[in-house]
Amino acid sequence: MIHVAVISHGHEDLLINSKLGGLLDERVRLTIWIKDNKPAASLKGYCTQHHIFYTDEHAGLGFGENNNYLFDLIQKKTGFQTDDIFLVMNPDITVKPETIFSLTEEMQQSDHAIATLNLYRDQAMSVPDKNIRHFPGMLSIVKMPIVNTFSETYDKDRIAAETNHIPVEWASGAFLAFKPELYRALGGFDPSYFMYFEDVDICYRARRYHQQAVHYYPHLKAIHTAAHKNRNVFSRHALWFFHSFSKFLVRRYLRLNSVYSGKSAGRSHT
Repeated sequence: MIHVAVISHGHEDLLINSKLGGLLDERVRLTIWIKDNKPAASLKGYCTQHHIFYTDEHAGLGFGENNNYLFDLIQKKTGFQTDDIFLVMNPDITVKPETIFSLTEEMQQSDHAIATLNLYRDQAMSVPDKNIRHFPGMLSIVKMPIVNTFSETYDKDRIAAETNHIPVEWASGAFLAFKPELYRALGGFDPSYFMYFEDVDICYRARRYHQQAVHYYPHLKAIHTAAHKNRNVFSRHALWFFHSFSKFLVRRYLRLNSVYSGKSAGRSHT
């Protein structure tokens, strides 16, 4: 079974209009779990109508803690089987169900415990999303004003020409698939990252402490219409971004906090 976790934060219209990111029509092997972080009656009614699991309990949690909540809930309600996949997916992703099936099948065949696919910023799939990157380091602080990015991106065109999958350092939490045993071993996302860098952190811990690199599949594609609210340096999102950026760098180089070892990052609210 593929369990798809989607967190809505005022995305009810987007989810309804996109038919839950294109996943509504084929749910034979997909189970969709919606957690509404900003409760909306329209989304609750839509999920009830289409027999989709919906909860608006514990509203106001951060991105990582919301996904941990759903993971714990799945464990409690149905449990995870050996071949299951736990997929974290943003509400602004549009993807064909068969693409998800292909990704999870390739993960199983290659024994990859964490993976992502090729995201694009437009419907024509002509503008690549920079969803795979190298880990940021201390030099990133110096380079950021010059290159206008906090970490170096991979050359997607070169990768696509050379291979059908490749290990990368980290991938965006907008679309990140896990084998449940790895997610459980990691303790899920570290909830001390309220927003931003929780995906960098979990990929770093998977690689460093569990020898599991994120695998990127360039031939499998989806659309990500990201807002990038952190780009405004005076916004609340920018403050969250730089706070989380600093936290990751400190933890990476000083190895502070026992949670960071990957033993108990998750928190249960069930």
